Amino acid sequence: MATSKLPKRLIIVAGTYDGVLAGWDTVTHNRDNNDEDSLGDQNDGEYLKMSFAMAAHEGSVRCLSISSLAEHSQPSGAEKQVERIPGTLMSAGFDESIQVFSLNTHRAAGELKTPSDLGSPTCSCFAPPLSTAPTHALVGLTSGKIVLYKKRDWSVQHVLAGHDSVGGVTCVAVHPSGRMALSGGRDGKLILWDLTRGRLAFVYKLPKLSKKALVKSAINCIVWSDDGNRFAFCYDKRVTARDMATGEDLLDIDLPGRPNDLAFCGPGPEGLFLAAACDDGSLPLLGVGSLNDDPSEGVRRAVMAIEPVEGLVAGDARFKCIRHVEGGSGFLVVTANSGGTISIMDLEGAAHMMLSDDNEGEASDQKDESDDDSASDSDQEEEQAVEILESVRVGSGGARITTIGVWSMAEEDADDVEEEEESIDAVDVPDEAEEEEVDEIQNEKEDPRKRKYGNHLRKEIEMDDAAVEKARELISQAKKRQKRKDKKTKKKAATKQ
Repeated sequence: MATSKLPKRLIIVAGTYDGVLAGWDTVTHNRDNNDEDSLGDQNDGEYLKMSFAMAAHEGSVRCLSISSLAEHSQPSGAEKQVERIPGTLMSAGFDESIQVFSLNTHRAAGELKTPSDLGSPTCSCFAPPLSTAPTHALVGLTSGKIVLYKKRDWSVQHVLAGHDSVGGVTCVAVHPSGRMALSGGRDGKLILWDLTRGRLAFVYKLPKLSKKALVKSAINCIVWSDDGNRFAFCYDKRVTARDMATGEDLLDIDLPGRPNDLAFCGPGPEGLFLAAACDDGSLPLLGVGSLNDDPSEGVRRAVMAIEPVEGLVAGDARFKCIRHVEGGSGFLVVTANSGGTISIMDLEGAAHMMLSDDNEGEASDQKDESDDDSASDSDQEEEQAVEILESVRVGSGGARITTIGVWSMAEEDADDVEEEEESIDAVDVPDEAEEEEVDEIQNEKEDPRKRKYGNHLRKEIEMDDAAVEKARELISQAKKRQKRKDKKTKKKAATKQ
């Protein structure tokens, strides 16, 4: 394994259909020796080490988001240093609960319920997403609403209404500046939100792929480039990338399989690339190009880094999620498939194959090769298209992964983190004249500031070497404890009467 290509720090958290959270970290968390939940012996040579496994939700885990935190240190005789470290893990589930954990202290920080009658969470994102001091969090719901939380106390600031209630919001992505966000839904709408004013700014409705189509296309994923100049989204089997300033398409292509997730990667002089995790088990790398490229010059090219699975159903080989990882070649991604396997991949080889297509074509005209040599070279190219650096599995038999959250820090980032203010003025309260356009929560019985998110710290994240198997037992135990608590509560109420 080429460890030099891997980031200095990498955290991966996976959510499953049975409400389990499993986490891996490249750094072993220091714990007290007397802790009963201490992790078993692990191989120190492993890059990714099991960090925790726990029962977090009574239903499936719908979405995971991880924020950063700034850690201040001042070694003796040295200047004050600021390092970016993992901050908050936000997990939202089908049970309409949002669990908040500190990845720095490995403790649960609180929990809250989504506003009543707004449905279950489907997607989430911190704002600003790349900041070490995010001020807000957005959570999309099955009702078609997006709840804007203040991260300081997790009170509800706004409820943004724009998507249809049928199907709800499927994805949300905040611009790197934190001042606007894009959301997609099963209603076929792509909505741009002005977070500085808390209102809808623009709506784009997807065109029907065929006149016979009765159901609107659902947008599966939206991602921003790190510079915020481009964004990409996918629906059905189509992937589209656009220039934010002009709204022009930089990429618009139909894939053989349905893409479930997207990730920008490989920023450089040659432009930007887009990796797609597809339902047929394929992983294509698409050339988006730079903003100044001429489409007539063949910028829109693609290489199938991983070929689709043969047969009608991909089964456990289906790619569910893909996330970009900082550091290394710039083409590092983390993928998760339906079989519970999480892999760190390097797609740099696929990018090189794409960029060298023209040169190889000219060389082939000048030099004839035998059929055997050509087949050998082709096989070699396929092997070099993707390099799997490391893989882990959720449970010994694999678990059905619904979503993943990834946090990473490149080697060069450790000494290049600027100190940020505690409060970022990225999401302001709208003016009185604009408040009519924002669907605020009106609940006289319950102050959103007094929701279940508490000032107390709950027990430390439960560690387990058997990962999901043990976590499933924890789910059963948690349900039994809850039933006992409910019985005690009913007995106390009956006694008082």
